[in-house]
Formats: sequence, structure tokens, C-alpha cells
Amino acid sequence: MKDTTSTIRTKYLLILLTAMIIVTLTSCEDESDMAINKVASPVLLDVQSTGTNELTAFFYELDKSGILDHTVGIDSIPVSDLAIEVFAASATVGTFTTDAVGSFVITYTGTKPSEYVGVHNGIAFRIKK
Repeated sequence: MKDTTSTIRTKYLLILLTAMIIVTLTSCEDESDMAINKVASPVLLDVQSTGTNELTAFFYELDKSGILDHTVGIDSIPVSDLAIEVFAASATVGTFTTDAVGSFVITYTGTKPSEYVGVHNGIAFRIKK
């Protein structure tokens, strides 16, 4: 009787272990629920108020080559000749191009600009501030 009980217990444990392995290996699939794949913006935007109804927008590209060296870190490089379309309250304010230091000045009336749209290194981006 002990042999039968031991055999049944061993078979039960093997079946349970096999079922757990199968469930573990087949239960998780990485599937995106996003309708649109999000891509990190290729530029960094810094907006500064420079006067009444005037903003200066600065665009930078991040250089992460020194990220593992604490003495270097991440560097921000100005992006020049970047065409940016600026929007305020879903209406276009205009299209601007960054200068040598990666900036341009926006003079506006009414609503403050809040969206900046462009393409850098073949990657389209939209930044909302």
C-alpha cells in the first residue's frame, strides 16, 4: 500500500510541476495596447519669458555619450536651423527657425504659445508646454 501511495504522490507532483512550468512559460506575452507607438522626443525644449507677450524658445539635443562617467554626464547641444511650427490654443502662431544657439523669439498677442511641432533627425515630435 505504501508503494501505491508513494507512486500516486510522485505522479501527482510531476503533473503539478509540469502544469506550473507550462503556465509560467506561456502565460505572459508582451503585447502593446497602444494604438500609436510613442517615441521619445529627439529634442529638449526650454521656454523662457523675455518680456510682455514675448517668449524665447531654446531647442537642445541631448548627448548621452558621457552618461556612465560622472565627471562628464549628459550634455545638451543647441540645435540650429530647426524649423518649428508653433501653436497657441490649436491655432498656428507661425513657423520659426532656430539660430546658431538653438533659439528663436516668439512675439504673440492673446493666448501664450503652448505647442511646438517639428522634425529632427527624421523623427517627428510635438511638445506641449
